[in-house]
Amino acid sequence: MLMDDHRAKYVEVPGGYLHCRTVGAGRDVVLCNAGAADLRMWGSTLPWLAGAARVTTFDYRDTGLSSAGTEPYSEVEDIAAVFDAAGVTDALLVGVSDGARRALAFAHRHPERVDRVVAVGGTFGAFPEPNAEEAASRPELLALFARIAEVRAAEGLHASAAVDVDAWGSALGPDQRRLMIGLEVANSHWVTLPDEEYLGREPDPPVNTRFAELAVPVSVLVGGHDLASTRLWARRLAAQAPDADLTVLPGADHYPMLSAPAAFEAFLRALL
Repeated sequence: MLMDDHRAKYVEVPGGYLHCRTVGAGRDVVLCNAGAADLRMWGSTLPWLAGAARVTTFDYRDTGLSSAGTEPYSEVEDIAAVFDAAGVTDALLVGVSDGARRALAFAHRHPERVDRVVAVGGTFGAFPEPNAEEAASRPELLALFARIAEVRAAEGLHASAAVDVDAWGSALGPDQRRLMIGLEVANSHWVTLPDEEYLGREPDPPVNTRFAELAVPVSVLVGGHDLASTRLWARRLAAQAPDADLTVLPGADHYPMLSAPAAFEAFLRALL
């Protein structure tokens, strides 16, 4: 289903283009990928989801088949361009990892276009004004980033991708682990892009300080095997967003659509 070329299109955006695909029929669902991946991460989700909804997936700039960022651009307005090109007026917006951050930012800016955000393993950077538990979780993440950089320098990108995926995807099966490692290697341009050279812009102030302003329902989903910082971000989002609920999947990690597919499917079907 992913490789049906007649379903693919390239959406023109200022300074570049976005690769997107729409499959299925019914209620609109738009999926936002994890940052180091691309739309191929939804390969096992689409067969059932496209039987229940009209599903749009897309590659961010600097990933997949989309163009590189060549000038400053709005992450939010890139999502709006995908909505427009796919003919989506309002949608269930599902984002995983960095995709949850982007989905919530879009919902903050364009609440009239979002029925609900499903924030899966949302990652939002350092905690603003962290409590003691949140502050204590940060060294684990910084140590992981340092280890990834060390392995990349010594052994190359494939080895560092394995370290990264093993940390975030500790409950993945062998084939799902290989998929996520392969996607990270395939998206090495984004993975190795220095922060100062990344041209995407999020809202100012960022959405991680504006959860209380969200005007749409938010379903927060996090895996019991995800990193501590992500589980704490899930708790913070669920506590601060005005209309939010929190679900923890005990057997899942950062990628529940891959590590706990049956539970993830049941969760998402209940929201359709």
